[in-house]
Amino acid sequence: MAVHAVGPIFGALLLAGCADGGDDPFAVAPEAAPTSADPMVKGPGTSGSPSRPSASATRPVATTAPPSRTPEQAQALATSLALGPEDWGTGFVRQSTYEFSGETWTDYAADCTQQTVPLAPSIVGQWVRQVQLPDPGRPAQLSSGSTTVIVHKDVRGAREQAQNARQVKDRCPTRTYPDGTQAKDTPGARQPAFPEADEVFAEEGLMYPKAGGGPYPYVVLTLRKDTVVMSSYFSGPTAERLPEVRTRAGQAGRLMLDRLLRS
Repeated sequence: MAVHAVGPIFGALLLAGCADGGDDPFAVAPEAAPTSADPMVKGPGTSGSPSRPSASATRPVATTAPPSRTPEQAQALATSLALGPEDWGTGFVRQSTYEFSGETWTDYAADCTQQTVPLAPSIVGQWVRQVQLPDPGRPAQLSSGSTTVIVHKDVRGAREQAQNARQVKDRCPTRTYPDGTQAKDTPGARQPAFPEADEVFAEEGLMYPKAGGGPYPYVVLTLRKDTVVMSSYFSGPTAERLPEVRTRAGQAGRLMLDRLLRS
């Protein structure tokens, strides 16, 4: 039995053959190979298949129907919401694989190893952008981030994706990537408040590269508003940078949500 996950980071969401790397969010990650030898260019990945709802961070569905979008409108919206280097702040640059769309997801098998599955039929638009923050004085001190936006044709599909991020986290506190890197969840992650969102879910943990080094702290923040699911992922080079990692992921999520509310 496999539990499906949108294909983050961290994995990230990806059009088959369109990218060679992924750095997202658990929330939504494309199926791709690393863009760098640095182990932080990878993210845990979010879930997209049905699961039981979690009441803790889910608000009642609004009575006003969400906007209906054509695939072209959905794709344009996703592209407009995903963040570029200038949105993250001074010093950020594009990763070697910077942006892409997708037609596959990742999932996690019974042993919590990452696999690939077809894209959910409810998705009508998606986009991923990946950035990094190098330190010229310390080449090994690399921070990386990504934002993933998934637009569904209905609220049900979006709710399933957001809720399954929790289900995957609970079932697979340790996830293993094809290259042997492991993402290990830290229980009790801080859950930030985004009153305008319908669902909010934050996950944090440590990344353990098979080649050694680290561990590297990461945070994945998933927000849902109507039919749109947005994920921000950020990782830092050392465990003591976790407060900064939390702040960066939260600021990225805030900016995407504000853009959506203004659209």
